[in-house]
Amino acid sequence: MKKLNNPSDFVGRFFFSFKNDELQWQGQIISKVSEGVFLVQLHEWTTGGSSSQVLFSVADMMGWKFYNTADDWRSALAKYESNKAAVTHSLLGSTH
Repeated sequence: MKKLNNPSDFVGRFFFSFKNDELQWQGQIISKVSEGVFLVQLHEWTTGGSSSQVLFSVADMMGWKFYNTADDWRSALAKYESNKAAVTHSLLGSTH
């Protein structure tokens, strides 16, 4: 994983955020607004299309997972969904 040496290195990165081990937000960092504050383009879960633009501080983004390319980002989402489905299937199978 490439180390981010400069806060501006966040611009253009794709991300996922988590809350209670569940995906919460997905999107892309659009620009640095001020020191430690970034404008983020959020994406819809159902369509993947753009939705809201929101400001986040670096402190808000500390637990986010960042990706260099949209392909890496989509691949990570597919892996997350596959793992989640396998766990769900395993849990459902153990109740019967």
